[in-house]
Amino acid sequence: MATLRPARLEDCPSIWRVFTRAVRELARSHYTVEELEAWAALRQPESFAAVIGKREFYVAEDAGAIVGYGQLNTATGELEAVYVAPEWANRSLGRRLLEKLEEAAWAAGLKSLHLRASLNAVGFYEHFGYHAERQEMHRLPTGVEFAVVHMTKSLDE
Repeated sequence: MATLRPARLEDCPSIWRVFTRAVRELARSHYTVEELEAWAALRQPESFAAVIGKREFYVAEDAGAIVGYGQLNTATGELEAVYVAPEWANRSLGRRLLEKLEEAAWAAGLKSLHLRASLNAVGFYEHFGYHAERQEMHRLPTGVEFAVVHMTKSLDE
C-alpha cells in the first residue's frame, strides 16, 4: 500500500513522470493525441519545484517510487491536481489523495473547493461529492484547447 507524505524538491522528476503517464494513458479515451501531447508538454520537472512548499502538495510513494500526487491551493480554494500512475488507477489511491487534500482545505478554514476536471475524471469527482457546474475550453499557452468541467464541492456536506 502506498503511503502519503509531503512532496519534496527531489521528487520533481518522479512527479513529472506520473503526470505525463497519467495524461497520456488515462485520458486518451476522451482527448485527441494532439490535445494529450500538448497537455503532457505543459509541465516539466522544474515546474513542480515552483509550487512545492507553496501549496498543499502530497505524493503517494510505494517501495520508494512516486505513484501519485495531489496539489491544493489554499489561497484560492482550487484543487489543482490529483494524478495517479496508470497502474494505480482504480485502486483507491486517488481517493486517498483527494481526502488528504480535503482535510488540508478544512484545516485551512476553506468552506468549499473548486477544480477543472478532465473529462475522464468527472465521474471520479462526482463520486466524492463534487458537482459539475459547466464545461469549458481550457487554452494552453501553445494555443491548443481541450474541454474540462468546472466542478465544486461544499466541505460542509
